[in-house]
Amino acid sequence: MNNLINRNILVTGSNKGIGKELAIGLGSQGANIILLGRNSTGLEEVYDVIQKSKNTSPMIIECDLENLDEKQGNEINNLILESYGHLDAVINNASIIGKMSSLSDYDLKTWNSVLNVNLTASFLLTKSLLPALSGSKIPRIIFTSSGVALAGRAFWGAYAISKAATKSMAEIFKEELEGTSNIKVFNFDPGATRTSMRAFAYPAEDPSKLKEPSELLKCYEWLLSDESKDANDLYFTFNSFN
Repeated sequence: MNNLINRNILVTGSNKGIGKELAIGLGSQGANIILLGRNSTGLEEVYDVIQKSKNTSPMIIECDLENLDEKQGNEINNLILESYGHLDAVINNASIIGKMSSLSDYDLKTWNSVLNVNLTASFLLTKSLLPALSGSKIPRIIFTSSGVALAGRAFWGAYAISKAATKSMAEIFKEELEGTSNIKVFNFDPGATRTSMRAFAYPAEDPSKLKEPSELLKCYEWLLSDESKDANDLYFTFNSFN
């Protein structure tokens, strides 16, 4: 199944958590990882790990997704075309939780920040990268989802709403693209995973009982592979692969 050698894959939020493990894991298998995030120090650390493990060509794109605009999106697309010739996959993984609060107490600043990072940036980036993806033989668009995308949950506020909206956006991208191109679109819900975001949402939870982000790698590998080309489903969970 490993067809990752020389695949050009952009991972957002690749400086920590699931994004970091994906970047390192996919890079170790020969993929050229485009690390996109706002923490340059964290990105550089991941970059160094990838370079030491495999002879690949990673790239760092420092970008504040909260303030991403169309001009920046187009510049990222052009940079990838100039550097690699095409893009094989974009994994829209970056998310912020904002705060755990009732909607009646939710402030507009946090609301806008969460929706900008989790929803609007994924839309703008995906839309902007379609030209680069069109040059791939196995193009993939993957949105990292959450259980709250399927059913609203009290006190999860803008995060839950952003994930529900992202699920709908992925469904629309799928319908619009899969009939006119070879691009496949997927939503992947990793479930309970040991990350700082999970710890923030569930401070009393025992993290030793949660799976490590590295355990998700096999799921993304399949979604990125040619084996997923005939998949009709859009929404996958960790349990789909077990």
